[in-house]
Amino acid sequence: MNVVFAGTPEFAATILRGLMDSQNQVGLVISQPDARRGRGRKTASPPVAKTAIEAGLPLRQPARISEAAGEISTFDILVVAAYGQLLRPDTLYAATNGAYNVHASLLPAYRGAAPIERAIMAGETQTGVTIMRMDEGLDTGPTALQRHCQISPDTTGGELTQILADLGAKAIVDGLNLLEEQSLTLTPQDSLKATYAARLSVEDTILRWEGKAKMEHDRVRALAPRMGARVFHAAVDGPIKILRTRIPDEGDYDLGPGKIYAANKRILVGCGRGVLEILELQKPGSRSLDAASYLLGNRLEGRFEL
Repeated sequence: MNVVFAGTPEFAATILRGLMDSQNQVGLVISQPDARRGRGRKTASPPVAKTAIEAGLPLRQPARISEAAGEISTFDILVVAAYGQLLRPDTLYAATNGAYNVHASLLPAYRGAAPIERAIMAGETQTGVTIMRMDEGLDTGPTALQRHCQISPDTTGGELTQILADLGAKAIVDGLNLLEEQSLTLTPQDSLKATYAARLSVEDTILRWEGKAKMEHDRVRALAPRMGARVFHAAVDGPIKILRTRIPDEGDYDLGPGKIYAANKRILVGCGRGVLEILELQKPGSRSLDAASYLLGNRLEGRFEL
């Protein structure tokens, strides 16, 4: 099929590479405009735009995707993966076969912007990808294919993103093959079973020591490595990123919420229920360090702010 692809982050770039390696023809790539990123605030292209440029594919980066609706209308299908904008009807229905989305959850669960992180934060043990024909709602269109995968107890958001991107790349190719054979079945979603994965806020990244250690461990791994969970300490100017944790074996630590035990190359912190061991952390303006290396050059006493 003659495909136009719309996407922005690395997750979407993996989907694009899967389409490029298939029998389908990617005739146009649409991505978000270049933006200033990082500490130096240098202008950088999104991963999908970089992939298109490297492959020599036609690339458009409009402020609004609807600006490209006329071009999209010349293609068999629009494939969307983590593009970052809601599509208006003039874009949704522009291609001959409409628009299909690769969504990183088993819809109707975790509709919305952050399905991977929210699933891990919720302690889910299973997720997957859904190929969905898009409509005018937020991830509400009928589903075409789903592929499942397990979430292990220590899987990070970054690791799960790559697993689901690889699954999604294969699933969308399978879906396009079935669509071309006129044997693709669409199933309406049961909206009564829908859950939502809202965009992550700064508040979502802050560890809550009054809660269960397991919940905060899940928060840390959901946000690693890209965002990182955050804690605050009176002796440190700015947030400390927590990048890796574990639930230690049972022991008599006697640590109240936020109370720190930092000795013997280990950092343990009390929670409302249980104890969390910090394995990797990063001070503002510094590189990330494992706990033992951090304690060689930094004192960590008292408690983290609640």
